[in-house]
Amino acid sequence: MIKRKYPISKKKKIEPFGMRKEFYKRLLYIALCIIPIVVFGNDKGTFRLVPLPFFLIGMYNLLLIVSFSQLIIDDFFPPKIAFEKVAKPFDKFMYYFSSALFFGSLVFLIFEIRKIDNTINGTQLFWRAGFAGIALAILVTIILKITNPSVYFESKRRYVVHFGLFVGLFLLTAATTSFINHFYASTTKSCKNYTILEKGTSGSRKREHFIHIITENNTKERFSIKKALYEELTQGGKIELCMIKGKLGYDYVTEFNTIKN
Repeated sequence: MIKRKYPISKKKKIEPFGMRKEFYKRLLYIALCIIPIVVFGNDKGTFRLVPLPFFLIGMYNLLLIVSFSQLIIDDFFPPKIAFEKVAKPFDKFMYYFSSALFFGSLVFLIFEIRKIDNTINGTQLFWRAGFAGIALAILVTIILKITNPSVYFESKRRYVVHFGLFVGLFLLTAATTSFINHFYASTTKSCKNYTILEKGTSGSRKREHFIHIITENNTKERFSIKKALYEELTQGGKIELCMIKGKLGYDYVTEFNTIKN
């Protein structure tokens, strides 16, 4: 019997910092897509549709970065353990707690988002509270790294704990401050008239109706309203907003009334 010799197949070597290069490449694509979006973003003529394909390409590359984010982080900051079969009880608890924190905070914010929308300077309240949550997440991370550093030894657990704490606390503090502001607000109501700058709709299946006005602080505010009221209002017309003073000092709109001449 003649024995045939087969060449030994060599495994493809993973190039050092390959994921890092991929990350930089995707960032470059996103940056290049931003240029035509900025240049033609406000164009209402022939070139108004130019930004659309670049927006889609940019979003595609952003989603790729998000999907490979754990590998990218591991490339920049290699973990001490790639995979851990048996984890300490506290490490396991932090893994599941961080996941629950993120999903719980996301659901809480979904229920609060319309309340934030109908709060004067609600966007400011959202970002201030969110960054307070980031600061809290940094503090918790420092404490964990001092007291229980093994939480961050394993690759997947490190990623989940970081993501859950930072994003979860950002969403949780934003939703909680909005809830405190309107739930514990003063019962005294005050009403003012405003000019409607513009009105519009968003969404396809469950269409949302909204208006924009300018407040006394010369800030543009967006409010979600019911369809029946939306159909009665006209751009450039007047609307009466009845507000209560929130617990945290942000006025919360409770009523939208039409003004009949």
